[in-house]
Amino acid sequence: MTEWYYARAGQQSGPVDFDQLKNLAGQGQLDPVNDLVWNASMANWQAPGTVAGLFNQGPPAMDEGAFPVAPVPSQTGSNPYATPDSTWTQPYPLDAGQGPGEIVPGSDPLDVMAVIRRGFELTKRHFGTIFLVGFIYIVISFGVGFLTGFLDSMLGLQTNDGSGPINGVVSQLVSIFLGLGLTRVGLNLVSGQPVEVAQLFGEGSKFLRALGGSILFGLAIVLGLILLIVPGIYLALRYGQFLNAIVDKDMGVMESFQYSASITTNNLGNLFGLAVLGILIVIAGILALLVGVVFAYPVVWLSGVVAYRWMRFGRAVVQDQTWAPSHQLT
Repeated sequence: MTEWYYARAGQQSGPVDFDQLKNLAGQGQLDPVNDLVWNASMANWQAPGTVAGLFNQGPPAMDEGAFPVAPVPSQTGSNPYATPDSTWTQPYPLDAGQGPGEIVPGSDPLDVMAVIRRGFELTKRHFGTIFLVGFIYIVISFGVGFLTGFLDSMLGLQTNDGSGPINGVVSQLVSIFLGLGLTRVGLNLVSGQPVEVAQLFGEGSKFLRALGGSILFGLAIVLGLILLIVPGIYLALRYGQFLNAIVDKDMGVMESFQYSASITTNNLGNLFGLAVLGILIVIAGILALLVGVVFAYPVVWLSGVVAYRWMRFGRAVVQDQTWAPSHQLT
């Protein structure tokens, strides 16, 4: 029996046999043009209307080439239409900020409260894992800071405020490296994918891109803040998704900035509101005898990741479903 898979509105389902697929078509649950189907004999996903015998009335009277045929996509991005066991490795081309299965940028603006609620739910659900990953992150950061501070002191490089060049540089490099892994953990938690502590150290191949992007982003923000503050805030909101793009879509530095600028369309005000609400949540955690910060920080962090996913795929990301294929989020 040939196993068929079908995809509607970015959601992949299956396997089903051909009779089941035909029943779906007959019940109007498959659009002959806008949905996609696939089986192991096909190189690409195809519009259902191009499959002979699937619709009792036959395919619509139009050339097969008029139907959208999705190319076998990259395994480095989050694409709901990835064919099972695909070995294609060429990156999917960026087209005005969109990839397969993504919404038109800005077509489904963020709902700030829905994003915060989702961040809160995920924090409650995975608090043990988040706490463990966060604990390891903090231990490593403090350990590196202590050792490099001691080295600065031994070499006579430490200033009156306790800082030193070695400590400053190395701590920043370690922060960027661990930040890549932390981003991967957050993306997997939001997408319902498995999370392991080892993922904190698994994004090293993207370090140089993250370093270059962080330097450019930091310089742009500083320059923008000097220019009456508002430009700095604008740049932070418009291009602040670059690290997510590097980790999630394996993009280059400039490509990630371009992508961030695209998906934040019509969302700058909502992102600003999310940032302000995040600050208030952290302050509330501090007021709760500092204990609340242990929960508040993960809520704010995961809410930011939910917002990124929302800007890519729309509001479906706040629902309980595995809407991104596991083989793409390693």
